[in-house]
Amino acid sequence: MKHDDEAHKHYYPVEGRGDGAIGGAAAFIAIILVPAGIYVAWNTVASWISALFS
Repeated sequence: MKHDDEAHKHYYPVEGRGDGAIGGAAAFIAIILVPAGIYVAWNTVASWISALFS
């Protein structure tokens, strides 16, 4: 298959779009998961401290 074939001229630019979408999805997931992880970690530490002093 030649890369300059008319039937496949739109294939390569479309393929390249996936990288940005994956990066955007990873950033979105990180924005959600990082605060959630901090919240869970803080609640875990607070519950341990509460259990120690109760």
